[in-house]
Amino acid sequence: MSECEGPILYVIVVGFHHKKGCQVEYSFPALVPNAPNECPPGWKYLPTLALPDGSHNYDEDTAYFHLPSLEDPKKTIFGISCYRQIPVEKIKNLTADITRGTVQKSVCVLSKLPLYGYIQVKMALITHAYFDEGDFSKVSLLEDTYHHLNSVLLQNDLSTQTFVGLSARDFILQWRHKAVLLFKLLLLEKRIIFYRSPVQSLCSTILTLLSLHPLMIENGLNHSTCVKLSRPMSPMPDFSDDDSPNLSPKIKSPNPERNNYKNDANHIPLDNISVPNSVDSREIEDGIEKANNEENLDITNANLDSVTNTEIGIEVTESDNSISQTDLDKSNICRDSSSETVGETNVQNNMNLLAQINVENCGVPLPLFTKGYLCLPYLSLPYLDLLSDVKVRGYVVGATNVLFKQKRQLSDILVDIENIKIECQDVELRKQLHLTTEDLRFADYIVKHVADERHDVFLDGVGWEGGDEWIRTQFRVYLLYLLKTALLPDGSRELEHFNVNYMAAWKETHNFKIWQSKEHSSMDNIGCGHPFAGQLSVSDMKLRFAHTMQNTEGGRKFNQAMASTGRVVATTSKAVGGAISHAKGAFSNWWSNLLVSPDIQKGVEATNENIGQVIKLEENKIFINSESDNVKNSYDIPDSINNTHLANGSVVRDVCKQENKGDNSSIVQNIKHVTLDDGNNVKESGAHKPGEIHTI
Repeated sequence: MSECEGPILYVIVVGFHHKKGCQVEYSFPALVPNAPNECPPGWKYLPTLALPDGSHNYDEDTAYFHLPSLEDPKKTIFGISCYRQIPVEKIKNLTADITRGTVQKSVCVLSKLPLYGYIQVKMALITHAYFDEGDFSKVSLLEDTYHHLNSVLLQNDLSTQTFVGLSARDFILQWRHKAVLLFKLLLLEKRIIFYRSPVQSLCSTILTLLSLHPLMIENGLNHSTCVKLSRPMSPMPDFSDDDSPNLSPKIKSPNPERNNYKNDANHIPLDNISVPNSVDSREIEDGIEKANNEENLDITNANLDSVTNTEIGIEVTESDNSISQTDLDKSNICRDSSSETVGETNVQNNMNLLAQINVENCGVPLPLFTKGYLCLPYLSLPYLDLLSDVKVRGYVVGATNVLFKQKRQLSDILVDIENIKIECQDVELRKQLHLTTEDLRFADYIVKHVADERHDVFLDGVGWEGGDEWIRTQFRVYLLYLLKTALLPDGSRELEHFNVNYMAAWKETHNFKIWQSKEHSSMDNIGCGHPFAGQLSVSDMKLRFAHTMQNTEGGRKFNQAMASTGRVVATTSKAVGGAISHAKGAFSNWWSNLLVSPDIQKGVEATNENIGQVIKLEENKIFINSESDNVKNSYDIPDSINNTHLANGSVVRDVCKQENKGDNSSIVQNIKHVTLDDGNNVKESGAHKPGEIHTI
């Protein structure tokens, strides 16, 4: 076996030099003969992909990246890089270029096959062994790895190993209902940037999303880096015009009887929906003409749209500005008056029947990453200019550098993985990504099955229902329904199940036009409409409300306000209780004052000026004797206060003013606590103290 015949092309060691930055330290076979530290011109920035931005913040990490083939302009090379950082004390053979306290290196594999997780598991062990040796000059381990991987990949059927490390369950549990939104978003061929650090979680999220599209990982990424740029760029191979990839697949002449859906013996009766003639021959011919002429379309505007809206990105799902009143009215209309409320048993039966269809005969994987639509699970900063080239129609890119996030003109959609946010500035795009009631039912169906803790008969956590393969099967069936419904003419009621705005936008994309122009025999066995179509119910209203509160900007603000209010109430309950008690006391004092005569109330001002006097009560008069000057004064008791009131314990807070206008100096000087006995005689009970209440 020659060195270039196997699926593994190179095993490379990339290190960080304190003066030169990232560079290739070793390669087997050599990338450039007689130049061990050099990279081919088309892979000039390969070291920056293998040693990602911000990797110094982590002890170990993994990066998945794509490179264009140097030999075949129609192929993509898949890179798997395992990074480690260890302290310099663990190095046995110190060299002159090691000047820092830690050593950062990556062991990278370039493969022809997209076996990301399968290769990563093996390379993680190799990387640990290589670093534990403590001597990076011993490269025999890397050569053995190259030969071993090639022999294993050639001798074994690895079709079941494609999704190793790509957990669909974790993806659903993280994104929940937004997983359906991301699934549909890919088909619109927009400029999408995923942002997160570290790199492994970033790349895994992107590749797991791609794995939900049937056969996309296996066969749909061959052209994901193939593009003939408008200007020479060192990061990309410069092929001649004759060698440039022909990314427009050959279009077969359409069968004029293709749209006559016949009920033969092989037809699977999924539902009672009658399938009309979806597309006439004129529409097919128009689609073919558009597909053939698409190379001549001016795509500059699609990529260089100046972003005049500088507002902060708005959450996509259920945005207030994304839904017009007409859309709301339509969503309240009964979707299908002839069908009953969705039943889980019927849905499962239909999904199981469709799962048996050979999807290759249905035209999947869709030609999504073709004609300059790129897929780069990780992209480093030197490739930033690549995204603004006019030949690049769009892309799905993963980035850890904050500059990708800050340059909002580079993306139509920014997906913040860490915060589970999907931000969009375009109002029309938000309308297209609005999830219908049927979509929410489908998403809720998957989330409930995945989140439900079940104990499998054989192995816990890897059972069929709710497992990774089960999830991918549900999305495969969903895509088949979506494709079949898209063949219906505009205005069909079934288009509302998937959002009319979305369907109109998808029909204008390159991948749909190419798919529509071909004949797909197995599509005749699929019914039109949404698999979760049915009459609206109270549960749908609850689902919509819960989805809105959890995923919209307004709902999120409301939840935050409620949480903040709860915390404030909890922390201020004591203060509020004290304020209430104080208010009750003030009200009681005010109410008591109302029960006292206004004439007596006038005596408040004289309370503190009269001390040392004795009070006696006879009939309706109060006699006050002053101990200081032996002056005896009498005061009439107002009619509002008589002996009956006094006997009942009425409160006299102060004594009224002296009515003798001529003698202002003989005002009460002392107040004693007096009560009435059974004989209405006054008893003295002690001297007055300021602030006391005197009961008679």
